[in-house]
Amino acid sequence: MLIRKFLIAGGNKTALIQGEVARISPKLVKGFDQIGFIDTKDMPDLHMFGDELCINATLAFASILKKSGKLKTTGISKPVQFRNLKEKTEIKLEIPFKKKGKVVLFDGIGYILASKKEKKVFGKKEIKELCKKYGLPAFGGIVFEENYITPYVYVAKAGTFIKENSCGSGSIAFYIATGKSAVVQPTGETMEVKGKKKFTISASVKEL
Repeated sequence: MLIRKFLIAGGNKTALIQGEVARISPKLVKGFDQIGFIDTKDMPDLHMFGDELCINATLAFASILKKSGKLKTTGISKPVQFRNLKEKTEIKLEIPFKKKGKVVLFDGIGYILASKKEKKVFGKKEIKELCKKYGLPAFGGIVFEENYITPYVYVAKAGTFIKENSCGSGSIAFYIATGKSAVVQPTGETMEVKGKKKFTISASVKEL
């Protein structure tokens, strides 16, 4: 078993586990925001612990593959294209979504957004109820000011609710809601989002 650990856009600690995994020791992944299982045979494959769509884990996985290619991940049915550039990793993927007022829904995760002026702080109970309402494996809340975001994510299978310091899928939801492509994470680093139906996301990825 091999565990590789990453920071995406300066934060969002991600653990990717490769090899036979019968039971994971909590000590090995303590302090990490999410866990994914990877397989590099045939087309590289990423399976998130909570069956959710995780853009940051997808970026992390892509960063350790070849210069460009395709990979599979939970939360979307079509393969993800990736490129490893000099200082950033870029992924391109087709994500069907629905926008209902302040809510953006993907197949593998949903988000509710609120501007900082609304003085909104999302709690676990509210986000958990939204997750159940929409029948998704994960749900999040995004508080934003200009192009700065503060993301909160609940994963049903794990029962976790985390105030994240970097969030890829939340950045896409924010971009869909506002049209702002340079999304500043709580770390101060920027995640770039472009596209309409097929989105391109790029960010710095650092292996710990």
